[in-house]
Amino acid sequence: MRHILSQCTVVWCVHQLSEIQVLSDKKAAHFRELLEGRIAELNRVLADAHQETQTLSTRSADPADQAASEYERQMLAHKIASTQQMVKTLTQALQRIQRETFGECAHCGGDISVKRLEALPWARYCVTCQELIGQ
Repeated sequence: MRHILSQCTVVWCVHQLSEIQVLSDKKAAHFRELLEGRIAELNRVLADAHQETQTLSTRSADPADQAASEYERQMLAHKIASTQQMVKTLTQALQRIQRETFGECAHCGGDISVKRLEALPWARYCVTCQELIGQ
């Protein structure tokens, strides 16, 4: 009787572990879709910004118009650079999903809360480590 009970316990534990893994896979798929959608959105922003840069390349004889165009070019250059950096950050988060290290703090190795990942799916650090790094 004891042997049968322990076998049932083992089967139950294995079943529980497989359910946890399925939930983990579902969460990973959720975050993968979230990140891929954000990357696609940012790629559209980049394409629009590059197109705007092309339209600003015409020269004007008026110095005030030239100054305004130069300001707009600089703003677009900043927008492009920050958007490219965000795409890189999101791509790194996707790579962590593939390596199965997504949700693991890069500093302490602990878990990053799901709440934090929902807010910042590209987060590399748990709240505690992020606060330590930010100081």
